[in-house]
Amino acid sequence: MDRIGIRIRKPDDSREYYPTVTVTSNSIINYSSGWEYKVEYQRNEKDPIHAGLVQFWKRTLAKKVHYNAPRIRFKSEPIVINIESLPIALQRTNGRFRLNGKSESASTIANALARVTVSAIREKSPVKLMSSLMKVLSLSENVKYCLENRVPFHYYVNFEKVDVRLNVQQISEKECAIEISDGVWASIPNKELDKFCTFFLHDKKQGKFKHMGIKRLYTYLLGKEPTDSDLELMRQFLRQNRQQDIVEDRAIQLLHELVEESPNNLHLVMEGKEPKSLYIKGQGYDWLLNANEYKSDIQMVSTFVCQPKPKTDENNMPIPLSECVWQWKGPICIDNMAKGSSLGDQFATRALALINDTHTIQIVNTIKRYLVADENTNRMDFDEMLRVQHK
Repeated sequence: MDRIGIRIRKPDDSREYYPTVTVTSNSIINYSSGWEYKVEYQRNEKDPIHAGLVQFWKRTLAKKVHYNAPRIRFKSEPIVINIESLPIALQRTNGRFRLNGKSESASTIANALARVTVSAIREKSPVKLMSSLMKVLSLSENVKYCLENRVPFHYYVNFEKVDVRLNVQQISEKECAIEISDGVWASIPNKELDKFCTFFLHDKKQGKFKHMGIKRLYTYLLGKEPTDSDLELMRQFLRQNRQQDIVEDRAIQLLHELVEESPNNLHLVMEGKEPKSLYIKGQGYDWLLNANEYKSDIQMVSTFVCQPKPKTDENNMPIPLSECVWQWKGPICIDNMAKGSSLGDQFATRALALINDTHTIQIVNTIKRYLVADENTNRMDFDEMLRVQHK
């Protein structure tokens, strides 16, 4: 029986990989000089690690040979691959796939195999791995995304794109309901919602939902054309559900809750409705986060650490660091793994990381070169931190 190993790169600066996941089968063709394949995360995606694994499995399932992926040799009868201890039956007939006897698209199968692969890093029990597989197959990735994050939709006002998020509820095993106007809910089959996301989530210009506007969406979901008053009510409703407003409001609320839960570690300074600065007492050092004047998708927040400016006495001998002038050193380059995070989310995630700075320093290589003093040297209260100057 042939085997391959899948090594997934960790989403940090360590350049390390998670423990190898072993896949065995009599139908795997290995094109690598070794037996292990390294899978890189895709930081431009919403779930970088999952996206990298989906790409790997799509290449493995494809007829075309890819140099950085193995290939499955399909036969007329089902073949079996084992992800660790979990056997999975696969079949491809006339371009159509079946997984464990059930017809599925190549995309669904790749997503399912990707989820099981991640689970198999730490979980080896076939029962628990099968449970992971069944959970994935019960709902598509797109439908699960909508249930967790609302349904993405966009329309145009005076040639300007407006992104919105619509409330959604699962109403049966095969259907969901979307709120498209104030109190107006419409049912949609899960398979149709999955296709809807092809354009409005993944921006793939294909299928019947591409470039669907407000009027056509109303007509499609409710089976009748809207009146002028229906459309105006819908427009007003959509304005209140702008995606960026929802995301940022939720992120700011999370940030305030975080500060309330850790008043001894966090001190927040607001500028209007947006966070301006966040002072953090970590386990070893004091930190400052500032809203970045030149915001980018992956670095909307600048990070600084409080460190001494080394000095020498009249005899050119170094003076104790505790007697030196302390200043904010930085900005330290700490990028987000994925694009699209709001300002509030970036403040919150960095705050959580820096409260536990003794661990974060070990996995974020860009921090270490800014550290001069040992941990817990000359720690300050928030009033003192507010008076510290930048270098």
